[in-house]
Amino acid sequence: MPSDVKDGKAAGDAARDDAVVEPPSAKLIVRLFLIPLVIVGIAVGVMFLIGLLAGGEPSFDEAVARMKNPGGGRTVDMLVGPGSKQRYIDAKTIVDKMKQGMTPDERIKLAGTLIDILDNHTTGDEGEVRHFLLLALGRVWQLPADGADLPESAASRQAAVSTLLKYAKSPDVSTRKAAILAMVYCKGLPEISQVIPMLVETVRNEGEDLDVRLAAATVLGPLGTSDNVEVVEALQFAMRDSDKRNIELVWQSALSLAQLNQPEVADVLLQLLDRQALSEFEYYDRESDPKNPSFRKLSEQEQQRILINTMIGAKNLDVPAVRAKLADLAKNDPSPRVREAGIEILSPPVERKDVGSGE
Repeated sequence: MPSDVKDGKAAGDAARDDAVVEPPSAKLIVRLFLIPLVIVGIAVGVMFLIGLLAGGEPSFDEAVARMKNPGGGRTVDMLVGPGSKQRYIDAKTIVDKMKQGMTPDERIKLAGTLIDILDNHTTGDEGEVRHFLLLALGRVWQLPADGADLPESAASRQAAVSTLLKYAKSPDVSTRKAAILAMVYCKGLPEISQVIPMLVETVRNEGEDLDVRLAAATVLGPLGTSDNVEVVEALQFAMRDSDKRNIELVWQSALSLAQLNQPEVADVLLQLLDRQALSEFEYYDRESDPKNPSFRKLSEQEQQRILINTMIGAKNLDVPAVRAKLADLAKNDPSPRVREAGIEILSPPVERKDVGSGE
């Protein structure tokens, strides 16, 4: 899964949806409540670098067809074999096509092909291929999408959502995470009503893997609404978790509630926006040494990521103390990255004008 890819370096602006963040560990970044679109950005960055090394890019049809071929295997944390490299190049081609825009027929065809590849042409030991395909499937019908309201499109969307729900019950933890994160692209679609109950149940399930609960809490922020009592109460339930090992779930739940403009999370957000508080925080590091997890302090890079991502989540929270803290960070934080992100977040949105409108 892109969230597990390590040592992938790319440049970008952390305050934008498709921002790419820096090492040390992308999986750790996910657990520090990085939004799903950033995870997709990491995947695209890695695939771009591989494409540069490999030479020319395949056509879209070639890439889709080749995704059915067996990929490389996985040894510990390394992707191995030419099959893995080629599939990442093909995956990048698919993403590029999505960015350029597709017709309804192309979306329907691609959704069906991705479902076929997931069900019939991938296995659990092919590196991150299955996880990327789940994210790509979620993105096929991301709004705005031309022809999304056609009857044929509705059937395709339903098949895509049903597939994501199926893989969200996979016995493999990382596959469950990928399927859940892919559901963020359901925002604005009628099928969102099928996704929300599963996400609520996952967040509330104290027996579920922490990373899976974190993924569900992350997605509920963009997908939920302030008047959805079940969503708000599920996130509030998770935010009350008193196990110190689950502090990241508390943080992410507060961040999602902030996106839903719930003012009761202001105290948690003010802590996450406070340099002194961050320097004293300890979180349960399960990534560095999975067999011997332990509490440790946040590095300077991790503190910057938390500050930036908290600012992104809190930008619409109507609480004066939070707004004042955002302004202070944008002006006075010692990190140029944090100041730049703060300035962009606080800047009024630029109104886009239609090309050729004459305005």
